[in-house]
Amino acid sequence: MDHLKAMKVFQRIAERGSLSAASLDLGLSRGGASAVLSELEAYLGVQLIERTTRRLRLTEDGRHYLERSRSITEAVQILEDEIGAAERQPRGRLRVQIPSGLTAMALAPAVNSFMETYPHIELDILSGDAVPDFIGQQIDAAVIIGSVPEADIVARPLGRIPSTTAAAPRYIERHGVPATVADLSRHRCVAAIIPGSGQRAPWRFHIAGKDAQLRVDGRLAFESPMAAVAAAVWGAGIVQFASYLLYSDIRAGRLVEVLEDARPRGVGLHLVHPRHRLKPKKLKIFEQFLRQLDVETRQKWRIKAVS
Repeated sequence: MDHLKAMKVFQRIAERGSLSAASLDLGLSRGGASAVLSELEAYLGVQLIERTTRRLRLTEDGRHYLERSRSITEAVQILEDEIGAAERQPRGRLRVQIPSGLTAMALAPAVNSFMETYPHIELDILSGDAVPDFIGQQIDAAVIIGSVPEADIVARPLGRIPSTTAAAPRYIERHGVPATVADLSRHRCVAAIIPGSGQRAPWRFHIAGKDAQLRVDGRLAFESPMAAVAAAVWGAGIVQFASYLLYSDIRAGRLVEVLEDARPRGVGLHLVHPRHRLKPKKLKIFEQFLRQLDVETRQKWRIKAVS
């Protein structure tokens, strides 16, 4: 048995959750991929994947073997990248979780250049805001906005994304513009609910050289940022979100920035990945791509580069 090949076949089946999809990716027949998996399980003496007529599910042994075998295949890939000279292009599948709003507004317009530059990389962009289950979801890395929880991960700073406070012209016509942060207590504020916690996210400001937070107690709150922005466009109240979520509506005149003098410095943007996992060349290159997003794009969304 070719152990390295068997590991790669098993990993692709686990990633795709389908024998048919994995076999197509690998250029094997469905029966061929199934035979490799069965041979590997027989050699190890354990079942790695439970198969039913409807789905595949990793066993506990399968999760452990996936984690350890990926370390091995990644180490081999890194060694080949180092030995293979500069002519060898990075290749393989890269699965990265990125907040959906950031993907749509900043990454998607620029990603085609990355795909054309590296034709042998397959890029899966998943949506999510929190640190994922890297092993269970077969994710290589994630982009996190805000504080990074203390965990067994490596966090690489990519930049800072300031927030913007805004309201619709129709709201301003009826209720006026808050002149100071204190004035917000007399306005309708549309709050954001932190996913998973049920808590309302505080609003941040930078006043007289100091950072400040404001508890938002408005009657209306959304867990979905896009829904909150849509409500604000229709005059529901004032919102505060990462600038990239509001940029298009502000540019189109559907929203107007308020409290610009107290605009917060922003929150950190990090690329995180498991500490115990080697960092393959394809991930290093994708990190460079994130850092080198077109300067004009960063300026539009006020995404400040980290020196």
